[in-house]
Amino acid sequence: MHEDIQRRAYALWEQDGCPEGQDQASWFKAVSELATEAAKTIKPPARKRSPRAKKAA
Repeated sequence: MHEDIQRRAYALWEQDGCPEGQDQASWFKAVSELATEAAKTIKPPARKRSPRAKKAA
């Protein structure tokens, strides 16, 4: 994961024109992007249905 963040942060830094002093901003943006992508792959747990109560006639 660290290497993925590092590669993405470097790519973002290059896209921004290699600005000095923006390494942390690029790093955190990379973390955010990768976390967002990872979250899309998580399936929510199956919901358990409670049994329905029968109505009195």
